Amino acid sequence: MGKKDKKKGKGAEKTALKTEKKALARMKKELAAKGEDDIEKLIVESQKQDGKVGEELCSQPGPRSSFTLSPHPDKEELILFGGEYYTGSKTTVYNDLHFYNIKKGTWSIMHTPLKPPPRCAHQAVVLSQNGGQLWIFGGEFVSPTRTVFYHYKDLWVFHLAEKRWEEIKAPGGPSARSGHRMVVRKKQIVVFGGFHETFENYKYLNDLYVFNLETYSWSKIEPVGKIPSLRSASLLAPLTDGRILLYGGYSREKVKKGVDKGTEFTDMYHLQVDGNVLLFSMTTHLC
Repeated sequence: MGKKDKKKGKGAEKTALKTEKKALARMKKELAAKGEDDIEKLIVESQKQDGKVGEELCSQPGPRSSFTLSPHPDKEELILFGGEYYTGSKTTVYNDLHFYNIKKGTWSIMHTPLKPPPRCAHQAVVLSQNGGQLWIFGGEFVSPTRTVFYHYKDLWVFHLAEKRWEEIKAPGGPSARSGHRMVVRKKQIVVFGGFHETFENYKYLNDLYVFNLETYSWSKIEPVGKIPSLRSASLLAPLTDGRILLYGGYSREKVKKGVDKGTEFTDMYHLQVDGNVLLFSMTTHLC
């Protein structure tokens, strides 16, 4: 039984990979039809370095949305990464890393030879271990005309003391997505839900993965109990008793050709991770 289950898992993984490759091929054709470059080429070009290395004072970052702003784990600083800005005709996606010194009221920008590709709608968490760390997972890159979306499934860590990025390549992690939610629980990073979108289609998710910060390995957690429906943009918060609170979110579905129906959720759940099992329990709340 164990061998069959293993083969079945590998088959599903191969099918998902083929589907992803086909979607990427369609994206390339769509971009070409719109007069834009290959989206992978756009991402590579956007990563070109300016030759600078190190941290320097700068003016306030430009306008943007769907970025992450995290508190430094050991200093009175805020850490801003990524985001996007839409002028009404063109979209720019960022991968700049800024620090805001709360006491001094000053901004600085970090230049590094290696960094994650530009993205928005990703997630970030901070840890105090090993001199302080900023972890980034997933997100999306939007083509300038907002025609095509490219979703990431990469995991990065910025070592705050060493001032350098590192990509963590661990197999078995979540599929490419954005709009997911991510929190730290004990010595684990927990990722829930999100969505994946192409020009032709989209899908929402309600799966949960755990990244072990000691072994640097991913595990997909099997749910037990009443499971939250497919969603993105929910709230995920760790509680002092070890559980995780899940509230709200959004999803949409196709009603008929060219017509979608969106749903905003107000339900709330407690999540309890026990080994490789995830126990969901729905919680009532007062309005």
